[in-house]
Amino acid sequence: MKRKRLLCAVLALVLLFSAPSAALAANANNMRTTVIDGDGVRLPYIQVTIPSRGTVYINPFKLPIAIGDGEVKDQIFSAPANIANKSNVPVEVDITVFGTLKPGSDMHLVSSPTGGTGTAKNAFVYFEIQQSDSDDPEDVTWDSAYDPAKHAAVIENRVVTYPVKLTLPARTLDGEVAPGGYAPFRLSGDAVKKPTNPWTELDGIDVIITYTFTPLPYPAS
Repeated sequence: MKRKRLLCAVLALVLLFSAPSAALAANANNMRTTVIDGDGVRLPYIQVTIPSRGTVYINPFKLPIAIGDGEVKDQIFSAPANIANKSNVPVEVDITVFGTLKPGSDMHLVSSPTGGTGTAKNAFVYFEIQQSDSDDPEDVTWDSAYDPAKHAAVIENRVVTYPVKLTLPARTLDGEVAPGGYAPFRLSGDAVKKPTNPWTELDGIDVIITYTFTPLPYPAS
C-alpha cells in the first residue's frame, strides 16, 4: 500500500514538472521572430571638381593681356578657375601651395609685397580662394589687398598652408551644387618693374595647389 502511494506521489511530481513544457509546446505555433540584417557602414560619397591645370602670368610692365572677353593689366594674375562640391555631404577643405622657378629663371619669390619698386628681380605671388554661389568668375568679389590671415604667399621650394579652412555645403537633393558650394581661386601679387637684371622670357614660376577634402556630418536639425 505504501508503494502505491509513493508511486502516485512520483507520478504527480512528474506531471507537475512536465506541465510547463507541455504548455510551451502548445504555444509554439504562436511564436514569431524578427531578423534584422546589418547593411554595412554608410560611407559618404565624395565628388569635388577641380581643374587639373591653370596659367599664371607675370606682367611687370602691366601690359594689357586678353583673358576671355576681358583685358587684364595686373602684374600677377591667373586665368579664372574654381572648385565645386558635388558630394552628398559637406566637406572641409585644407589647402597648401608650393612654388618653384622655371628652369633658367633667376628671379626670386618674396614673402611680402614689393610695391613694384626695387632693384632685385623679385615677385610677390599669393593664393586666394573665395566661396561663391556661382561658377561665373564675374560673380566673385576678390579681396582688395594681400592679408596674411586670409591668403597664402607662394614661397620658392616651400609648402605653405592656407590659413583658412573652407566648408563647402553638400549638393542639393536635385544633385546640383548648393549655394556656397563653389570656390573660385586665383594667384595675385606684384613684381619689381625695373630690376637691375632685366626680366626675360626665361623667368616664370610653377605653382602646385593641393586640396585635402574631409567629409563632415550634416548639422543637427
